[in-house]
Amino acid sequence: MKKIYTIAIAALLATGVTSCENALDTQNYTEANTSNFPASANDLNKELAALYGVMNQISQTANETPWLVNHIMADEGNGGGSASSTKIHAIGHLMYNQEDMFDNLWKRIYVGIARANAIIYGVDAFDWTGQEKERDQMVGEAYFMRGLFYLWGAQFWGDIPAYWAAGAPDPCPQQDAETVIYPHILADFVSAANLMNHGMTTMGDGHATKAAAEGMLARAYMFYEGFYKKAGELASASLADVVFNFEQEGAGTSLSKAQVISYVEDAINNGGYSLVEDYRLLWQYTNKYTIQDYDYVKDLAEAGKVWAGNGNCEEMFQVQYMNSGGWSGNIQMGFTNQVSLYTGLRNGNDSEGNENGKENTMPFGQGWGQGLVNTTLWDDWSDDDPRKKATILNAPEECKKFAFVTNCSEDAGLYNKKWMPITCSKSHWNDVNSVYTWWGVLRSESSTAANNNKNSFQGDHFADMVLLRLADVMLMHSELTGTATQMNKVRARVGLPATTYSWKNIKDERRWELACEGIRYNDLRRWSGKNGGVNCEAAAALQRQDGSRVNYKGHWTVMHHGQAVGGSSWAQRYADTDGFVMIPPAQIAITNDETVLKQNPGWGAGAHGANMTGTPIYD
Repeated sequence: MKKIYTIAIAALLATGVTSCENALDTQNYTEANTSNFPASANDLNKELAALYGVMNQISQTANETPWLVNHIMADEGNGGGSASSTKIHAIGHLMYNQEDMFDNLWKRIYVGIARANAIIYGVDAFDWTGQEKERDQMVGEAYFMRGLFYLWGAQFWGDIPAYWAAGAPDPCPQQDAETVIYPHILADFVSAANLMNHGMTTMGDGHATKAAAEGMLARAYMFYEGFYKKAGELASASLADVVFNFEQEGAGTSLSKAQVISYVEDAINNGGYSLVEDYRLLWQYTNKYTIQDYDYVKDLAEAGKVWAGNGNCEEMFQVQYMNSGGWSGNIQMGFTNQVSLYTGLRNGNDSEGNENGKENTMPFGQGWGQGLVNTTLWDDWSDDDPRKKATILNAPEECKKFAFVTNCSEDAGLYNKKWMPITCSKSHWNDVNSVYTWWGVLRSESSTAANNNKNSFQGDHFADMVLLRLADVMLMHSELTGTATQMNKVRARVGLPATTYSWKNIKDERRWELACEGIRYNDLRRWSGKNGGVNCEAAAALQRQDGSRVNYKGHWTVMHHGQAVGGSSWAQRYADTDGFVMIPPAQIAITNDETVLKQNPGWGAGAHGANMTGTPIYD
């Protein structure tokens, strides 16, 4: 596992760089603050490390991470967990069970925005003579991260408070996402792409690259045109240029579809990335400690092939983790991949006392059983597509003995192989405070690194959370251009025959290739358009979850939309909210002024079916 940040710096900046000035105008010699930091150009590298560290802050609350939440809100994921895991159920049913469901994510996104702005507006306080490329790379990365944080915020909440200056105004009012925020998001990614150069950072070192900026630009652009402009099939749509009514370094004055395609082609052809040769090698269940003992990948083991690893040639941007987790401090367990723990086999026992996560389920370990796979994905997906079994663990079929435990919910025995914790035969099964995951074995055998988190079961998870892969960018190219060349390269990787371009084919290809990676929810939204109503593609896809089979407390049943007050349903909740979540009421209460910040439609007083006060409905 790689040490991606200097821990002392990340810890120092975890609370943000804040002003400590007072009326006496004294100099603070013991604490970094805006009166004494940054004091040199080198200090900006520390600020950049702290900027990336915000993603680790976000990671420590797994059920508020954009990747896990988007997976669960889509038609491919169930909330799962125990019968009392009401928060995760509410997320999956587009409802709420507590008003502070996303408070942590809201706050951390704005910490990230503030840190990015500190670099963007502070960089030229120093002399960069002879280091102009390094200066541009740093600013480009800051623009990339600001664009990413605003993209997450705008996709989650829509119209949000936004500013593009060294400091936030007081008050900082909501801005219109369509006309104000998204042009700025697109400009940030354009600036990042134009300021950075290929090869300025080492692939997989945790930094944004020029190619990653080009890929994220396409993702943001396609959501903007599909959702807000209701463009439909982008390949054939006549799209007006996005005009930037503001000045920004490297952004230019407008953005056209042709420019976006050009950026995507540059990322594919010149970014230095390539498809991993076998789809299964993308995921950590093919690591060297487990591959010999897992029949599904025995052919890879016999060929001497193992997991491509963190930061591999296909990963274009990711959240990285390291052996620095702990149970106290500002970032705490954010340096471990907590989504891996959350998506593990539901811990507990069935009525006969059988437990998941030991020899009978190896190499898949136990966890909280959340973010499970909905049966509609399994049933819709052809067995002829090798990616199906590479992505989804059908636990009753694959494991020697899988237990539907008595404290599970929404569990069809279908789990997300891409994110799950992986265990190996060298683990000490009966001592969760000792080596448990394969990462724990790697840590103990490869170095003298301490088990810092003191709990390998919950803390030894260090697989990257991949946010952008080359395959995704290749599929975006096919969707933007109406050509099948890149799509067929993705299909060829898994041995599927070439096909022709059609809107249906590219939609299907994105569904299968990117399944269970937190991408589909916003794909469905952009294919539906704003104000799509109960019959749009997203609403119809979500509604198909109604009646899906699940195991609840050890017995089989079917799942319906929870607490159907006023006849609510998945389709109705989507239509009511357009897929946006509730703005934290505590943030609204701070302003107490609807001209500054108001609640999203579908979440205010009287919104039918919004409040989940108990468990969902099961027959």
